[in-house]
Amino acid sequence: MGLFSRKTAKVGEEPAPVENAKPVDTTRSNLNELVLQSIHEGVIIVDKNGNIQLANPAACRLLGRSADELTKVYYDSVINLLDKTGQRISEGRNPIGLAIKGNEYKEETRDLDVVAADSNKNTPVSIIITPTDSEGSNFVVTFRDIAQELREERERSDFISTASHEMRTPVASIRGYLDLVLNPATATIDDRARSFIEKAQENSKHLGRLFQDLLDTSKLDDGQIKPRMEPVEIVDLVKNISDAQIPKIKEKGLGYQFGSGSVDQQLSGGKRIEQVIYASIDPDFLTEIINNLIENAIKYTPAGWVTVNVRADNYNVQIVVQDTGIGIAREELSHVFQKFYRVDNRDTREIGGTGLGLYLVKQRVEAMNGRIWAESQQGQGTRFIVLFPRISQEQYAQQRFLLDNQVQQDMNKQKQPTVSDPLMP
Repeated sequence: MGLFSRKTAKVGEEPAPVENAKPVDTTRSNLNELVLQSIHEGVIIVDKNGNIQLANPAACRLLGRSADELTKVYYDSVINLLDKTGQRISEGRNPIGLAIKGNEYKEETRDLDVVAADSNKNTPVSIIITPTDSEGSNFVVTFRDIAQELREERERSDFISTASHEMRTPVASIRGYLDLVLNPATATIDDRARSFIEKAQENSKHLGRLFQDLLDTSKLDDGQIKPRMEPVEIVDLVKNISDAQIPKIKEKGLGYQFGSGSVDQQLSGGKRIEQVIYASIDPDFLTEIINNLIENAIKYTPAGWVTVNVRADNYNVQIVVQDTGIGIAREELSHVFQKFYRVDNRDTREIGGTGLGLYLVKQRVEAMNGRIWAESQQGQGTRFIVLFPRISQEQYAQQRFLLDNQVQQDMNKQKQPTVSDPLMP
């Protein structure tokens, strides 16, 4: 019988069984095992005590350890995570430990590196932790190698930064000439020409804002813009920033209200109880954040109110910017802070925007160790909530003292004579 020949069943007969064939196990557990073995993302399963129960091949490669070395051991003893400064993440800051402790889902973390034990190679990873049930019996930890993504993001950022920088100069020149044309002292034009030039001027300003947003985006992504943190009394600061937007709010015909107090405060005799609230933030960053959120509220509120509140509990400060505008659909809420994302519906198509404002807000908030999220329903307005850690009055006084001393030292250094000073003996 030839090498490729085989016995053929006659009509009506059962086919002959293939020799040495093994039945394929199609049970649910085996299919799950096959999926885990074949996917490119690293997956480990950790129990509620922090012990690793399973690690797929991709996780073994990322961590530089065999499955036997990973199984039945405590996660923190075999998973070496570094932050962006190259420091090992302590157990108290490890997202895996935090998820286990709180029995909660941890959103994607993209600012950590994992170190392979066999090669000491650092790999930037995205990490997501998901509990398998409400009791928190086990947690699925997914690692995704994002080195290629980060390289592509840096290339895009470099291109955007260079292009924006080069284009800002001609746009500024165009705006200058348009200003000269609109100035009665330098040019005489009729009303029809003036209306055309005013539209051109408005669009050139919009283009200038776009290029500035693009530059800020690339600088924040690359870490070129860092917050200068200082202790502040946050109620007065937020009120001053918000009140500066009153002319724009009134120009749109909207109402404005500012308030402050504790999260669970009660009104006493119709009068709001004011709080003195301290936090450590960058005042310039906070100004950009609040201005952007208020301008967003003005833009998407045809009629009604813009309200700004500062509230606090024992641990956190909440800044809330709320409007009575067109709102955001529930399925859009998770995307509004993404770069270049704009809600697209019949209410928003006529409203201009770069799709970068909320992304820049989120970047600045997180750079100051804060959080931001949105709550909304379509047609019922939107609330943006910014959360920062609160500091006590004693912490405020101590940080203020240290900062003032540092400023004074810097001023004294600047006043010291240099070697080239002719009065120097």
